[in-house]
Amino acid sequence: MQITERDIEIIRFINNFGFCEIKQIEKQFGIKKSRGYQIMKRLVDANLVVHERVFHGVHGIFYVTHRGSEFSDLPPIKNIPKDNYRHQLAIIDTFFKLKAQYPEAEWVSERRIKRDKYMDGLGKRRHIPDGLLIFPDSKEVAIEVELTLKSKRRLLEIFRNYMACLEIKEIWYYCSPKITEQLRQLAEKKPFLKFYDFER
Repeated sequence: MQITERDIEIIRFINNFGFCEIKQIEKQFGIKKSRGYQIMKRLVDANLVVHERVFHGVHGIFYVTHRGSEFSDLPPIKNIPKDNYRHQLAIIDTFFKLKAQYPEAEWVSERRIKRDKYMDGLGKRRHIPDGLLIFPDSKEVAIEVELTLKSKRRLLEIFRNYMACLEIKEIWYYCSPKITEQLRQLAEKKPFLKFYDFER
């Protein structure tokens, strides 16, 4: 099978997030549904990606094989994080939202942050954001997707963690609407924290 440049871009996109759904691949590359399934079947048949249905009644997801990871600068994921499944898909949807709003900014995924140890200060404190936006003026904004409310103790620990990281200028939280106000109250008098409702 001949690997095209778009095949490689698709593999890298999937592996950048770990896994994703077909509709997210179609959106990223402007592919119609019928064509998207043809492309992904070809990549599955070539043992470059795996298609797996993790939960009954929902879309299956794609992730990269060891062979496929040779076209990426990140290793393949070791397993599908079922407890974090919905959260991971929400991160990709947030990426699309931010890409549309800030096309000039570079997105750095959590997997890439971990690999590059991009933010040593945060990494040492065992918290890494869900993504990072880097603007042309070098402003760095940490992105957090919060679908369920963490404990007050854990959230305050994360806030302190960010306060100690001088590179990060702001932290944008994309939250389930039912917890947005609670987070705002907890973060009172911390203007570097911004909160937005997340709706998929």
